[in-house]
Amino acid sequence: MKYRLGIMFLIVLSGMISIAAFNPIIGPLSRNLGLSDFQSGCLVSVAGLCWLLGGYFWEKQTFMNRKLLLASIMFAYLATLIIFALLADYAVQAQSKGSFFWSFFLLRAIAGFFFGGIPALAQAYVMGWTTKETRTRGMALFGAANGLGFVIGPAMSGGMAAVGLTAPMYAAAFLLFALAILFLVFIPKERDKEIQRQVISLSPNDRRIRLYLWIGLLLSIALNIVQVTIGFFVQDTLGYNAQQSTQLIGLGLAVSGIMVVLSQIVISKYLKWHPRRVLCVGLLFVALGLMGLLMFIKFAYVDFAFLGIGIGFTLLGYSAGASMAVQDHEQRSVASFIAALQGGGSFLGPVIGTALYTANMVFPYSLCVLMICIAGFVIMKKRTEGVQLTS
Repeated sequence: MKYRLGIMFLIVLSGMISIAAFNPIIGPLSRNLGLSDFQSGCLVSVAGLCWLLGGYFWEKQTFMNRKLLLASIMFAYLATLIIFALLADYAVQAQSKGSFFWSFFLLRAIAGFFFGGIPALAQAYVMGWTTKETRTRGMALFGAANGLGFVIGPAMSGGMAAVGLTAPMYAAAFLLFALAILFLVFIPKERDKEIQRQVISLSPNDRRIRLYLWIGLLLSIALNIVQVTIGFFVQDTLGYNAQQSTQLIGLGLAVSGIMVVLSQIVISKYLKWHPRRVLCVGLLFVALGLMGLLMFIKFAYVDFAFLGIGIGFTLLGYSAGASMAVQDHEQRSVASFIAALQGGGSFLGPVIGTALYTANMVFPYSLCVLMICIAGFVIMKKRTEGVQLTS
């Protein structure tokens, strides 16, 4: 059981790395390709929208067994990554660069649609392998893969910037190919027994979880805004070229990734805090990190460290809070909602961020700080009300 869950964890993690690795390179890459800032945001947003549609579509397909379906989706998705990277490398040398936008747009839409099937089917596997007693732990593992991949992916992009802006896409495709082979070899074909699907009566607007989901969505939107616009921001404020800015961003996001992991270890091992307390601390550090990027970009690594601590606390806070707020038979619904948050953020964040950046470079980060501060205020208010009720 452990090795099967381990393989599924790596598949989801690698998938998230591949989709998130695109965010920090799109700014410098789009300028090399002659695309506008808003067009670059559209390339990320269309993948996020098709991710949501694809997840809904692929989870319900029964025209082939689940193992073959997941492997086929992985191969199709990694093929779109390679084709996009090859076309981008060719377009950089072409004379009429802007004419390639709709080709890039279509490739990103197809990539998002196929990618949506990876977490959806992986979740179905985890649900099928776990029992009522172990399902919460399995869903927590699934959520950790989603969260960590969204931080590690951009860090990988920066680390590979010296090789080339499209190098992370080739690397992500190779990693997914290796895991698809591992999946085909080591995961046995199952009888296509239907996973027990309880009637999903839980709504994302359920008063027990809606606050946690809203905070998760706001965090996802803010992270996407930062990841998509930070390349422009570094180039415009520090005067760096595409490679220098991508390297700085990548190292900064690597620092964030380390702090995400360390903060979650500290929380799970040493701090026995209520999720709302974890959220208060997390949102504070996220706000400090964002304000640091806006006002003290020369100390970017410190800013990214604060941001990483905040992300680690906030990710664990809203996912644990939502999970603890519902009953065992509702855990699958909560896991689906949490997984959808990143797709929603990937759709909304890039368009909002690039549109605001086009108007003024400080607008995207100001909006992010405002959203995080409002979320923190609401959490503090709810926490105070909860203390008063128990007094």
